[in-house]
Amino acid sequence: MRPIHILPLFAAVLLAACGNDPDEDLSGEALSMDEVIAEGQDNGIMPRPGEYSIRSELVSIEMENGQVTDMAALEAAFREGAAEQGNFCVTEAMDREAWISAMQDNSCTLSSLNAEGESIDLVMTCEAEDGPQGRITMTGTAGQTSSEMEMAFAQPIPGVGDANIVINVATERTGDCS
Repeated sequence: MRPIHILPLFAAVLLAACGNDPDEDLSGEALSMDEVIAEGQDNGIMPRPGEYSIRSELVSIEMENGQVTDMAALEAAFREGAAEQGNFCVTEAMDREAWISAMQDNSCTLSSLNAEGESIDLVMTCEAEDGPQGRITMTGTAGQTSSEMEMAFAQPIPGVGDANIVINVATERTGDCS
């Protein structure tokens, strides 16, 4: 494919990523090319290939409709689940989307990404049955050997409703992938 054919395809992909909130009404205003490209800028640092440990800490949990009879038990369960440590592998072939998916042990698709140096701000949609689902935002820092981010998402709880959850996520390179 010639380079001239790639630009319209790239613009179409970025235009699709501009709507961070699918329920938000469109204003009908046309976006400039600079506004479209801004939704996909990635001048950020990628982590070095290797094995990473991941640890999480529950910051907050709130129910949208407040129909939980034992909120303390629900919070304790999420706090315990967030505290479980894990590992994941970053390879040279990974792009930012694959790295975030591996970190979440999930299948995620980025819809907005702004990375500059170590600062990162992204919106993604994840599909795992066991873990964060739907629209997830992450903000923080990501360096070559570690990252610290705040992740926010609404987690559906069967028979109860959606819980709005905020978790701090930290990763650190521990060596080569095994």
